[in-house]
Amino acid sequence: MIIDELLNLIRRHEVTWINTVMPARIGDSAMCHQQELQMFVAVRALSIGAGYSEFESDEIASAVMTRLG
Repeated sequence: MIIDELLNLIRRHEVTWINTVMPARIGDSAMCHQQELQMFVAVRALSIGAGYSEFESDEIASAVMTRLG
């Protein structure tokens, strides 16, 4: 299952934080949670790269973030 595979990548530190420029339209609330947002975006990008649709990738990234707590 892709969610378990992504969680294993995160636990092995194969998904790491990067310095990214946040789009101007994202509010201050998102800036307070920048690390979580970056992890969500990284997981979403990995699932899109694995061939899942954008909609499926949103669901996968949400499930991964929920399981990470």
